Amino acid sequence: MSSIRHGLAGTGSLSTPVAPARVPSPARPPARAVSFMRRFEVAALLPDLSVTTKQVIAPATPLFEGCASAFARGTLIETLHGAVAIEDLVPGDYIQTASGTEPVTWIGSTTYVPGHAVEATTLTHMTRITAEAFGLGHPPVDTLVGPAARMIVRHPRLRSLLGEEAVLAPVSDYVDGDRYLQVAPAGTVQLYHLMVPRHTIITVGGIEMETYHPGKAIGQGLGQNLRALYLSMFPNISGLEDFGQTTLTRTAREVIDSLLDA
Repeated sequence: MSSIRHGLAGTGSLSTPVAPARVPSPARPPARAVSFMRRFEVAALLPDLSVTTKQVIAPATPLFEGCASAFARGTLIETLHGAVAIEDLVPGDYIQTASGTEPVTWIGSTTYVPGHAVEATTLTHMTRITAEAFGLGHPPVDTLVGPAARMIVRHPRLRSLLGEEAVLAPVSDYVDGDRYLQVAPAGTVQLYHLMVPRHTIITVGGIEMETYHPGKAIGQGLGQNLRALYLSMFPNISGLEDFGQTTLTRTAREVIDSLLDA
């Protein structure tokens, strides 16, 4: 008779097969969040009127992306010599602003890349302001802007409520599927922002928008290393205080609407 018994236990009794003991695998360390980094290209006007350019690799967070994601390549900026595409501007060029003619002191740019909708980045969509969104001929053509673009919002009641008749709000707050369209371009788009000696307003495609400023709360909660990396993007200044004051109050559409509806 063929035996189906596979071995003897130490006591001499018959035993069923015993599977080898499984050695537990070492516990895996928790997955680390992947830091999404972005390359920024900057050009700055130095105190001796020379121009320096550099590349900076920094986290894809609102702090850094806000420096370079307001205006799309091809956006026309009014200069002393007429309209010039933003990618053709260089620090030292004089542009028309609400404060008069001012020299560009800094230009930052980065690239919108489709299909990179990770949690860290703000560059997942852009906003198209359609022609005549504000009335006949205003603006005259479609204008494509990035998430850092802020425009002037005016209302007569704002003066009694805030002490000023106009404020700045993100263009993206006004996406409505009609006049303001959220778009995700199928290809890469180079985005830009620019600074002049003091925060002010420029007209872009017939729309009043701000020049770059990090905001009044820029220094809050900013560690030493992050502060140093951020300031490395601005060879034209030595400290956060050099950004100066904002021209107008910055707020959000939700706040504006709640004030006006009160």
